Amino acid sequence: MIQICITSRLSSLPVVVAYKKGYFEEFGVKVTLHVNTHHKAILPLLDAGRVEAGEVPTIAYLQESLLKKSKLKRIYKGIYLYHSPLSFYSRFQFKPEDLTRNKAYILPVPHINSVERLFAEKFLEDYAPKNPVKVRYIDTPGFLEEKEFLKPNCLGLVSDPFSSPFLRNFQDFANTLELPILQKEILYPSTLLAFSGDAILKTGREVSGVLLAVKKAIDFLQNSNKDYHGNLWEDLQLSHFYPHLRVGETKNLLTDHPLIKKGVFSYHGDESSLFPLLKDVYFRLIRRVIQPEAVQSALDFDEILSALEPKKVFDVRKLSSFQEPLNVKLHAPSQINYRKLNAVRHLIVDVNSLVLDMLQGNYNSRLNTDETLQLDNRVKVLVNSMLDSFNAKIELQREEITELENLISILEIKLDRSAVDLQYSEEKYRYLFEFSREAIALVDADTGSILEANNQFRSLTGYTRGDITKMNIEDIILGNQVSNQLRFGTDLSSDTMLSLPDVEILAKDGSKLEVDISFTSILLSPKKRYQVQFRPNSERKEQERLQHEFISNVSHELRSPMTNIRGYLEFFKSDSSLPFNEEHINMLEVIDKNAKRLSFLIENLLKLTTSREKDKEAEVIEFFDPVPVIEDVIHMNSHLAKGKPIEWELSLKKGLLIRGIKFEFSQIITNLYVNALKYTFKGKIGISLRESNGKMEIIVEDTGIGIDPNYKNQIFDRFFRIPSTDNRKIGGTGLGLSIVKSLVEKMSGEIFVESTMGEGSKFTIHFPIVNANV
Repeated sequence: MIQICITSRLSSLPVVVAYKKGYFEEFGVKVTLHVNTHHKAILPLLDAGRVEAGEVPTIAYLQESLLKKSKLKRIYKGIYLYHSPLSFYSRFQFKPEDLTRNKAYILPVPHINSVERLFAEKFLEDYAPKNPVKVRYIDTPGFLEEKEFLKPNCLGLVSDPFSSPFLRNFQDFANTLELPILQKEILYPSTLLAFSGDAILKTGREVSGVLLAVKKAIDFLQNSNKDYHGNLWEDLQLSHFYPHLRVGETKNLLTDHPLIKKGVFSYHGDESSLFPLLKDVYFRLIRRVIQPEAVQSALDFDEILSALEPKKVFDVRKLSSFQEPLNVKLHAPSQINYRKLNAVRHLIVDVNSLVLDMLQGNYNSRLNTDETLQLDNRVKVLVNSMLDSFNAKIELQREEITELENLISILEIKLDRSAVDLQYSEEKYRYLFEFSREAIALVDADTGSILEANNQFRSLTGYTRGDITKMNIEDIILGNQVSNQLRFGTDLSSDTMLSLPDVEILAKDGSKLEVDISFTSILLSPKKRYQVQFRPNSERKEQERLQHEFISNVSHELRSPMTNIRGYLEFFKSDSSLPFNEEHINMLEVIDKNAKRLSFLIENLLKLTTSREKDKEAEVIEFFDPVPVIEDVIHMNSHLAKGKPIEWELSLKKGLLIRGIKFEFSQIITNLYVNALKYTFKGKIGISLRESNGKMEIIVEDTGIGIDPNYKNQIFDRFFRIPSTDNRKIGGTGLGLSIVKSLVEKMSGEIFVESTMGEGSKFTIHFPIVNANV
């Protein structure tokens, strides 16, 4: 059984594919894969003979070959696994002058002796030669790369978007800089499959089977395409080996990807691409001058590849690549009798063995101790205590992980339920949208194109679904009423509500339909849509016609009796023979003023039924002080308060002028004051007039029954009365507040209402003040 250690990066993909496709068994080799082993741990495991094979960085193997002081070779090259088109990536596009020596940066690398590390140093030297920076290189496993890369003090990352797919969302310096090192056509031999000395000595034929299986897997990857291996990721269940990678981002990388065609998975490598990095960086680090020929010979795989061509198992020990110079016999690390050495060496060897056990995942390994008080034994006891504490923390973390996994399972269930609820909600909304009694269309706020329309809209206009998706909202609405008020593609962040009455739309058969249109914006991030409702206005116009006819008839029927009333009233006032006292005369004056007011109301009742007042030119605009008008209204309607325990509060500032018609202003005050008297059974009524923020402010407030907040926005509608028992007892037509609002707006004013049920109401009117010199 051969144990192979690989990393979690996609550079180890050929070994995984060979394992999942059964190529090892095809060549008579049984292997065990140790996944997610860091490069930093693989090398000492190979060196100590704890594993037979592993994926190692090319530069780490090169250093092992050229700088090994021992005469015995412990690590042997096998076959290239991955070639990387390296580039420098960062979260932002920094400039050389942005780098400062006062700040320490970090830069993740798969191994301290890796091509990525040399590339990073070479890039920084060429990019900022006059501004050297402090960079600390961190050995980072593949599944932690993204986490380290997103740290604020991380300068960048050297890799490619194949082995690190998340990099496609960040800044690639090769797209903006023209440096020799950033040429994308250059492939750097990144990692290779290496073997331990024990594996070569004991299992020479099995090693050749491993090489043949991996070579076949590389050929398989190079020949993969979407037609034959479209579901490669799922078929091989590779997410088990690369759990940290997003399946949706990586499964397409394995089929018909340009990097694969370029040769990232290839056992043929051009080591000359390493020479610029080795010359400027690597040789300076090791402080030793080595000729390129030595490097080329150390990374020469020709003999191995030619032996693999027949694709049959052979004994690799017969190849010179797996033999020592001067025909030194291969053998495993010599078994030394450590008991004959001193205590310190004995302790070092035992600790080294313990560390190797832990690198292989055996966290229960301990040092052998006895009851002596010797120094090495006391150190062993302390180390074992530390390990026990370490294991206790690991156990706690495992329990926390288990709890988190349970919590994640619960959240996944809730998420599934939410997804089902969301789907149900979407289907419900779609059903309500499709079968709504209103004709509705969804319009793109950016372009104005119609995205969707419901069944009622299609029935109204005669368009089909196919017609609608090809049309713009301005193709249906005639004229420029929409384009003048809705500017498609601008101001998409704010909400929009727009109502357009009496709009003509074009039906499919060429006929024109008159409708009322309302636009309502709905924000579906990051897009904004308009929900457009089309209502045929024939019914509304018929109602307005009937209402106008009714009011005209009522006005006509009221004119005759009012004429008689005023005629007899004039007779009584002019007959001096009648024995009227002063109180009777005052009553006649009140009757006369109210009769005149009622006559004026009858004459102007028709004005409420149309939005255009044709006789505006005939009206006489006045500039007047409103205080006398308010006092006159209070005097004329004082009889309505008889028998009620009501107090009055008046605060009227004289001398302020407003522009308008006195009679219309008196109608405003009369309606508000009479309403206050009608709906207040006890308490107080207050009227105040003052100047506030350059405007005239008139407040009429009471302590009456108040207004139901559900009807607060409807009280100014014509003929609307709040449905309540008190209203039915008091009576009324529902025109008072409608007249008030109409007249206030006619005088360029504004009216506001505040009310609390059972506590009273407060009406506030703002009018512009007129300068006395006008």
